[in-house]
Formats: sequence, structure tokens, C-alpha cells
Amino acid sequence: MVIDTMVFAYALLHVEDKYEQSISALESAAQIVAPDSLFAELGNVVWQWIQFRQLPLQAGLDALQDVEALVDLTIPSSHIRDVALKLAVEASHSFYDTLFVAAAIQADTQVLTFDIKLANKFRDRVILLK
Repeated sequence: MVIDTMVFAYALLHVEDKYEQSISALESAAQIVAPDSLFAELGNVVWQWIQFRQLPLQAGLDALQDVEALVDLTIPSSHIRDVALKLAVEASHSFYDTLFVAAAIQADTQVLTFDIKLANKFRDRVILLK
């Protein structure tokens, strides 16, 4: 299963209203797959939380280290960028997000996300967590 960045963020940063569902999603995945862009995206989320939500730096560093241990298979963006760009153009959706869809196509699986727009545009590859 490809896991979207915010699922990791909500689990690793213990976000109250999304924590249980995010942890459950991570625990239920037989294999966790992600494009390598996940690490940069999560780093940016962590930085924002440090800047604007008073997250301690050490908690942010721990989250970045923990995500590496959780991911079983990392797909290089360079291997899926063409598919991701085609998906982004066709669906008029962010390339960052379509990298996750392209990773799911490559791994023949689906994406778990809280992103309603992504789920609506790629219903065959995306499962919406509510």
C-alpha cells in the first residue's frame, strides 16, 4: 500500500483527531510503499509544525527518523516521473500528489490518503480515509 504524506504526519506527530486512524492504516498495511518525495514532503510538514505549532525540534527529528523505518519500499521519483506528470496534466492535479498515484501504479497497489480531491480524481487507485 502506498501511504500519503499526511497519514504519516498525523501518526508520527500524534494529531488527535487523525492519530488513531493513521496508526491503524500504517499497522494494517502488509507493505508500505512510497515515492522518495515522501521524505522531502514530510520534512516540510515537520518544519511547518515546528514553526507554527510549537512542535519541539527533537519531536520533528524523531518523526523523520521513524518514517524511514516504516517504509518498506521506496520508489525513486525518477522512475515514475513521466507517469506522474501525465496524471497531473490529465487530472489537473499537483505533481507532488500524482507521484503517489504513479507509485501505486508501479507497485500495483493503492494509495491511502486523507486528500478528498486526490481520492475523487483517482478513484481506481486511491482509498480515502475519513
